[in-house]
Amino acid sequence: MLEMSNVAKRMLTAKAAVFFWAGFGIKKIVIADATGQTLLDESDVRLLHQMDVEVEQIHYLQDDALIIKKGKGYGEGALINFAMKNSKFLQSASHFFKCTGKIYCRNFLEIFNLVQQTKAQNIFWREVFSHTIDTRFFYVSKDFAQNHLIPAYDHVDDIHHMTSEVCVMKLAQERLTPVTSLRPMLAGFSGSLNKPYLDVSMGYLDQNLPCWVSQ
Repeated sequence: MLEMSNVAKRMLTAKAAVFFWAGFGIKKIVIADATGQTLLDESDVRLLHQMDVEVEQIHYLQDDALIIKKGKGYGEGALINFAMKNSKFLQSASHFFKCTGKIYCRNFLEIFNLVQQTKAQNIFWREVFSHTIDTRFFYVSKDFAQNHLIPAYDHVDDIHHMTSEVCVMKLAQERLTPVTSLRPMLAGFSGSLNKPYLDVSMGYLDQNLPCWVSQ
């Protein structure tokens, strides 16, 4: 189902996103992969170390038949769960930002300041063109992820229209508070569409995007 089937393009766009995150000053990055591959080679890691960026690469081989049956959102939930159980960085963290590969947040420093100022424990933003949650980028506590988010992903079943966006939206409506906030400006490439994500101003929504939070 992925239009971006060229392995080289998938690898290079994923690497590019990692380097953008490093450029923003992120000091610890966990790269979790479900295809049994390691994204960065030793020279990439050395360059990042020169920027005082620590990278942890973890991977496993997913059950392709199960992912085909239930959908890529189910695989995403399994990958998040794997990362929480196997990442040394996440073992010592109470919260984390999750971002889908090949994507970075252009205004991350502003988003990070927003989280710090509001003392948000969890925050999920609405997808701009729909009434579901954008699961590409969010901020969660490990406790919330373990107790609520991963169980929500377990209900993903694309054949029956229970996508990850729908399942996480249901969770947010049940357990979080609706507000509005600064919009994360996500840039990068879609593996599904094999093209860049739309990256333009949304006017009013740039400062007032619906989201769901807990504090």
